[in-house]
Amino acid sequence: ATEISEAAEPAEPAAQKLREIRAELAELVGSISPGYKYTGTVYREIGMQNSDFGGMENVGNTTITTNRIMPFAQITDPAFEYMIRVKVHEYYHNQNGSEVTGKSPFEIWLNEAVTVNVEEQYHAFLFGEEYQRLGRVLDLLAPGYETFALDSGAASMPIIPDGFNDPNDLITAVTYVKAPEFVRMVETLIGKETFVRGLDNYFKKFGHSNASTGDWIEAMEEASGQPLKEMAEVWLKQTKFPVVDVATEYDETSQNFTFRLKQRVPEGGKPWDFPFRAALVDEKGNDLAEVLERVSGEQAEITVENVAKPAFLSLNRDYSFYGKLVYDASPEELLLQVRKDSNIIGRFTAFYTLVDREKLRLLKDPEAKPTEDFVSLYYKLLNDRELLEKAGGQFLAIFESVEEEEYAHRYQALYEVKQKLLRAVAAKYTNSLLSAYRYFEEASAAKGETLEEEARVIKNRQAKNVCLGILASLDTPDTHGLIKQQFEDATCASDRLSAFAAYLDSSAPDKVDILRAFEAESKQNLVAWEAFLGVIARSSSADAVELVREMEKSEAFRIKQANDQRALYANFARNRKKSLQTEEGRRFMAEALRKLAPVNEYSTVHMLNTFADIDLMEKEYRLPLAKLLADLLADLDPEKVPSVYNRARKLLLGNSKSLGEYESEYGKSPALEPEKQKK
Repeated sequence: ATEISEAAEPAEPAAQKLREIRAELAELVGSISPGYKYTGTVYREIGMQNSDFGGMENVGNTTITTNRIMPFAQITDPAFEYMIRVKVHEYYHNQNGSEVTGKSPFEIWLNEAVTVNVEEQYHAFLFGEEYQRLGRVLDLLAPGYETFALDSGAASMPIIPDGFNDPNDLITAVTYVKAPEFVRMVETLIGKETFVRGLDNYFKKFGHSNASTGDWIEAMEEASGQPLKEMAEVWLKQTKFPVVDVATEYDETSQNFTFRLKQRVPEGGKPWDFPFRAALVDEKGNDLAEVLERVSGEQAEITVENVAKPAFLSLNRDYSFYGKLVYDASPEELLLQVRKDSNIIGRFTAFYTLVDREKLRLLKDPEAKPTEDFVSLYYKLLNDRELLEKAGGQFLAIFESVEEEEYAHRYQALYEVKQKLLRAVAAKYTNSLLSAYRYFEEASAAKGETLEEEARVIKNRQAKNVCLGILASLDTPDTHGLIKQQFEDATCASDRLSAFAAYLDSSAPDKVDILRAFEAESKQNLVAWEAFLGVIARSSSADAVELVREMEKSEAFRIKQANDQRALYANFARNRKKSLQTEEGRRFMAEALRKLAPVNEYSTVHMLNTFADIDLMEKEYRLPLAKLLADLLADLDPEKVPSVYNRARKLLLGNSKSLGEYESEYGKSPALEPEKQKK
């Protein structure tokens, strides 16, 4: 809510209209029974243009980054969703953060994780639980910024670390994704109603005082009667996540089905406790049985008695635990699951696995072509209107990554494989894709002004732009015309930016003219400029690095502004086929890190996280990337930029293979001596 001053009433008839709006709002407010009712007198949202964070709770005076404080005409769909979420997030911090405050900085995880849990409930209320949950799963899996990669690479930190150089070190994807997933697992194990009772008791007991992690865990234990302390100790203090091998057995005589689970426990680590939700499903998609069990220990066995033999398994339903499952399902089982599973997350993980296998096959054999099974499946999913109405176009995401480590960091090759897959679909179904594009274009026209209607529109717009992206892979004059038409006719930022990104990566002869005109237009508005920089930084075009350099030199680029830093530098860093795998990209990264470190350590550390897995890259890239980090470390002052210094140091030490190759070529780095670490 934004404070409205009574002392500055507008003139009639605007004043009358305002009174009517206030009366309507008062009537609506009176019909609400809040879970939390604000206890202050005034609640303000204050725009802050330069902030490391989307929002920051302050009693009575919440700050939100100006580009996300209201739905500007230039705001993109993802930014609009973020705006909705951040407002609820910061408001709830009045209870979880202000009225109950952590005893130490190490309780920041609790401050954020429980708040994200509530934020996600509101997002699901507007967009649907399946859409919301799928978006979170994509956050876990997406390359470049995925939480699983951050949590397993050289930059990994536990939810509660042993120490920090700066409080901002405690604000990472682990804080905002892994920690909320731990809270969600607790909620899954004890049940939603019990979880709510536990929270209510916690807030009543510690209202207007300080609470610790242990206090929160005890509140959940008291409400549920379940032991949670040991589970919490492992999840909060141990890096990485469970990777669970699943074996199964069906006894035809007894009609018993058995799951055998085995965790891969890190050396010196402990097994995790987690909820395991799975279903046995018949060929028509009907659940024969569903189980929800708490898994404790390195190995577990779960038996379902007196059940028919399933056609396929729906494992880790709704992503019941934060981790990965390894199960060798047949292609036939996966294809059936993608079509028939009643659980959308189950459908997506089956699709993800099939696509992963297809990408890996093409990586291993560059001369191979996409299979007809894949092409047909992708087209059928694109035409599954019921699915996309629930899940949105995000369901059809094809990442530039694979699960097999040997190939997971061949970024340019993975990009080319993705394009090969999309071209195969586009070549076979060109006319049908055009029809689907027109269908989703019409479906994305708003029929009202409610948030629920906006959610429906966004899902259809996603699907439309998926169609555009598939067709754009053909890179023909006809597709150039379609893309340009969308760019020129677009009435919303997401449509325009999707078309601009596709045009920028095309061979269209006038793309430079379009670029210059759009650049000049975008510079006139801070929201538009931020979005424009993001498209440039993520570009896959041959001149991507040159364009990024050009934008950095622009008078409109402000290195001291966090929005510009994130849009250009962070997005380029995550564009690893350019930032890490090209010589000019590495040169730009080295320069940008040195420029940014004294300006904003938080943004610089996020750029550095891109180097977390250089040991897993091909040999030709390891030495130059290790040298980039070592040279950077030698130039940094650990007293002035301790967070950047220690992150660069941690990344070098954590990539031992690359470091060994560097030391064989250049000798040991003095900055890596134990006494050089900034405490």
